[in-house]
Amino acid sequence: PAEVTVLESRDRVGGVLLRREVAGNPVDLGAESVLTTRTEALDLIEELGLTAELHRPTGVPASVWSRGGFHPVPRGTMMGVPGDPSLAAGLLTPEEVDRARDTGREHTPVTEDLSVGDFVEQRMGPAVVDRLVEPLLGGVYAGDARRLSLTACIPALAKVAREGGALADAVAALTDRSGGTQARPAPPFASL
Repeated sequence: PAEVTVLESRDRVGGVLLRREVAGNPVDLGAESVLTTRTEALDLIEELGLTAELHRPTGVPASVWSRGGFHPVPRGTMMGVPGDPSLAAGLLTPEEVDRARDTGREHTPVTEDLSVGDFVEQRMGPAVVDRLVEPLLGGVYAGDARRLSLTACIPALAKVAREGGALADAVAALTDRSGGTQARPAPPFASL
């Protein structure tokens, strides 16, 4: 008995979510999954009685198209932030891998909320943001990493920022048991 009114300024509904054809295959574009490490979405799905409809991605590992080819997202990343930058070799140049190693450096604790992109760029360099973080955050939040709140999107890393710890070490510790983005057997993403 409810009446629903959809207001849409574009010529189609759905906002940034849409389906396109890539190489003859239908592909969903936009933020079509939830991040299961953030329980709010899972709680809502359960409250709506849709838990049985929850599906995890196939066994195909996450990859990023960069520099003319697909590169697997390294195991032990959190939203694209690598726990071991050397595992991103190929996707990152040797110089970018060296820049991404923030372990052993002194880091000033952050007192205000930064964007995810700004924080990661300060600690690991712009290549990590552009080639790893941006593709993953764009898929989850459909937004620009340099405009998304670190506290809202990745609270565990916001804690690292406040404490002044090394980002790579924190990600390695946080993904040690789970595997992070390339987790097995269950990736941290799910969809209805």
